Amino acid sequence: MPESRIAARICVVGAGSSGLAACKALQECGIGFDCFERGSDVGGNWRYLNDSGIASCYASLHTNVSRTRMQYPSFPMPADWGDYISHAHMAQYLGAFADRFGLRRHIHFRTILTAAHQTTSSAWEVTTTSLAEESRECTQQYDALIVATGHDWDPNWPEFDGSFSGRLLHTHEYRNPEAFAGQRVLVIGAGNSASEIAVELASVASRVYWSFRHTAHIVPRYVFGIPADQYDTPLSGRLPWPLVRWTFERILRLARGRLTDYGLPEPNHRLLMAPPALTSGLLPALREGRIHPRPAVVRFGGLNVEFADGSHETVDAVVCGTGYKISFPFLDERPLRIKGKSIPLYRRIVPPDVHNLYFVGLVDALGGLLPVVELQSEWVADVLSGIISLPERSEMWAAAEAGEPRSRERFGAAGAYSILCDQWAYRRTLRDDLQVAQPRWNGLKS
Repeated sequence: MPESRIAARICVVGAGSSGLAACKALQECGIGFDCFERGSDVGGNWRYLNDSGIASCYASLHTNVSRTRMQYPSFPMPADWGDYISHAHMAQYLGAFADRFGLRRHIHFRTILTAAHQTTSSAWEVTTTSLAEESRECTQQYDALIVATGHDWDPNWPEFDGSFSGRLLHTHEYRNPEAFAGQRVLVIGAGNSASEIAVELASVASRVYWSFRHTAHIVPRYVFGIPADQYDTPLSGRLPWPLVRWTFERILRLARGRLTDYGLPEPNHRLLMAPPALTSGLLPALREGRIHPRPAVVRFGGLNVEFADGSHETVDAVVCGTGYKISFPFLDERPLRIKGKSIPLYRRIVPPDVHNLYFVGLVDALGGLLPVVELQSEWVADVLSGIISLPERSEMWAAAEAGEPRSRERFGAAGAYSILCDQWAYRRTLRDDLQVAQPRWNGLKS
């Protein structure tokens, strides 16, 4: 670890993939920090049966991004792990990352951050509770707060008329299909988890219904023998977006056909303008009659479900794959202006109205999160080191509103402050900032 040049003490919340990247960047800049993790080990959502109590990993979970796109650029994964990594390998990889860079000594495991309040000096007063020490409470002051808890841990529950008398759960609680053997199961939602879980349940349930308001674009994990995301390259990220979208639509049409061939309506948006469902098992299961599509749920009544087309089904269990909310129960969320999956942030990191608060991993960057959070963490460390200067509040608001032009072109329908972003455009933005700051960094080192 380099000798500390910065008289600062930083609090990092979370030791998953985003928190570990933040810890590494701070350590490399010689910035003192403490990291608080409610589980007993690193890994966050990738630790199966994580004792943090908030992870959503199920037994068969694999990444929906291929290995070379998923890894930290500074720490490649073993090539013999295959293309799509299991949760066990991901947890092993994150543990190896923490060990390689000596991060565990800074992490306080089994510790919950219960409150964080800003003082009049813009420092942060942080209260933590140690689960390992009979719930001992401790309050400390930090110069800045880095929140790296992600956005996929607080379930978003749908609202329906009536009530359901069977088993009702969110995909956040789902672990394996055996508990549903022989049952009639309804899966709600068109995203990745809902699609993959529906396929898994079809192997043991007596009948599986799959309900959605709008169809997602369904992309097989492999397209012509190549991981689907390998078609999305830095070069394609610089080509005109209409050309890129048109090309990908033609490739997918040749590889998969039309969704109407499988009894599904076509999506109400163009390909890559919203997250697709990456699954190789769903379309065959539909064609084989192992999964039965249904429109949106309108009403529950006991075990009876009414759908938008007036049809009814009787089911024993309902699994809601309806996503997650952005949530920070230890913060005053009012100045953050969170709305659904949107939050206004300068460079997708800094809230313009709150001093010394940074978010790492609060992005939905299709095509791989770890390269993004490693860049974000380097950027945050440079700000805390004084190498990058934040602009005035008004400029940060203007930049947050504008975003990256490519991201707005792709995901504009999601709103100006949506966490969805084009990974290549966003990574270029952060790299440009870092490159401008590099001469100043060299001067500080000399």
